[in-house]
Amino acid sequence: MKTNIKTAVCTAMAGFLLPAVASAQTPPTPKPTTDATTLLSLGRYAEAKNLLRQAAQATPSMQTYFDAGYGYLRAGQPDSARIWFEKGVPMDEKRVPLNQTGVAITYLVQKNTAQADAQIKAVIDRSKGKNASILHRIGEAYTGYLTTEEGSFKPRYQTANPAKAIDFLNRAAERDKKNADIQLTLGDAYYLNKDAGTAVSRYESALELGMNPSRVYQRMGDIYWQGRNLNLAVENYKKAVEANPQYAPAYRQLAELYYLVNKYKEAANYTDQYIQVAGDNRPEMLLRSAQFHFLANDFQKAVDVINQNRAALGQNPIIHRIEGWAYSSLKQPEKAIESLQTFLQKAPEKSMPDDFKYLGRAYLTTESAEDDSLGITFLERAAPADTSENLYSDIAKYYYRTKKHAQAVAALDSSIAHGFKADMQDLFRYGMSNYMLGFGRDSLGKLQRDTVRFAKADSALALAQAGSPDYAPTVLYRAKANYYAYAPQEAVTNGKAREHFEKFISMIEGKEEDQKRYKNDLALAFKYLISYHELVTKDASARAEWLKKGLAMLPENKDLAKISDGPATEADAQ
Repeated sequence: MKTNIKTAVCTAMAGFLLPAVASAQTPPTPKPTTDATTLLSLGRYAEAKNLLRQAAQATPSMQTYFDAGYGYLRAGQPDSARIWFEKGVPMDEKRVPLNQTGVAITYLVQKNTAQADAQIKAVIDRSKGKNASILHRIGEAYTGYLTTEEGSFKPRYQTANPAKAIDFLNRAAERDKKNADIQLTLGDAYYLNKDAGTAVSRYESALELGMNPSRVYQRMGDIYWQGRNLNLAVENYKKAVEANPQYAPAYRQLAELYYLVNKYKEAANYTDQYIQVAGDNRPEMLLRSAQFHFLANDFQKAVDVINQNRAALGQNPIIHRIEGWAYSSLKQPEKAIESLQTFLQKAPEKSMPDDFKYLGRAYLTTESAEDDSLGITFLERAAPADTSENLYSDIAKYYYRTKKHAQAVAALDSSIAHGFKADMQDLFRYGMSNYMLGFGRDSLGKLQRDTVRFAKADSALALAQAGSPDYAPTVLYRAKANYYAYAPQEAVTNGKAREHFEKFISMIEGKEEDQKRYKNDLALAFKYLISYHELVTKDASARAEWLKKGLAMLPENKDLAKISDGPATEADAQ
């Protein structure tokens, strides 16, 4: 299947229309992302912590120690954060206990309420509740630090308390009315309080107060995304890019949003732009690019991404899976088999049905006939778990082609049992395989007509005929199924095959090549119709007309010539 990476979120969003995305434009030459705030917003915590830690070590101060601790806090490591905050406590100013505030916050996010409440009261008392920065950091902690990693927009910590966040942040805003960071965090708090309108207003205030517009537009995009207003989400992310083409988080969000709504081409496009702008060559991002290109059916690009970054991707076995799937889709079976076998050898515990699907298809498209049975074995292993592609149809096609009709019927029965709707080819094969199975033999080799098989053949072929009425073989085998289901005289007298033989003749008439191809079937059809009018309708003129037409289309047929010399008999219908 394209892949089974989809989630319930994707399903919920699938009905929304998104604005068309223009062809990828080449962003300006990327500059290394050195801003720790941006790195934190991208979830690149290791890099952000490294920058902040280096700054603290190079220039120890109240602020640098707090910033280092803050990096660990945002990364979800409150214990490590506390170590840095405690180092900074001795450097705190008398009325600005910034690092002491950090220590208090670490207890808050760890749900150590007693410690947190006591220390928060202490820092408020020490700062007399007048320091906007202290109030801001406490209020921000009560938001739980919203994160947009992998398209989510939720607090990192489960201790979020919107009411307390709004209280502390509004007190901070009263103390520093022109602080854009406080307004942005207030937007987060109101979002958590399920007041999206006020949240957007606070974000707009941050914009008016001079905050980096890209950062604000990204935040508004996040709000609209969570509210399922995807058009406005895309609009704001694009505004973020327009305001600063180097603002990488917006590219990342656009990529993830389009992925979740199955717009894989756009997801791949924005992922590549993000990688270029951010200079983010982490293996997980390169792998994401390859995955998105595969989902967009750009299989060669998926392979190219892996080949061009093989050293950076390292030994991750997943690259062999993506290569294998892509090579299978590119009809390069030998490469597909090699890649997928490598993956299964390196990571057998990670195998999934799709691996066997693509491996099976690869074996079926090699030039070696010996690989066919192995390919079917893999497809049969994958089929029960695949809900998006009807692998049973592929299996039935193989068995039908190799004249293993019982297996073909069983595969198509499984297809129906698993909820797949049969297409015209499935119906035709089902009908034909049942038709062939209708000719059974007893232990002495005597013909045993299986009327149930012939009935199933006629039913399936009738459905195939409804979908493709101009396909002559379908009509022919409906006639033959209704004929061979009975002894010759009964088949003539019940007349069930008559209309199908008549229609088949009309479809072939005037087509010289088809008449040669189906000469034996035409002979059977004419003999049946001649016998029918001889034995059932007693209509001599109709009998004569069918005999005349038969002799005209098959002038060399000895049976028709014999009939023309005398009345029809039971044997003439065989």
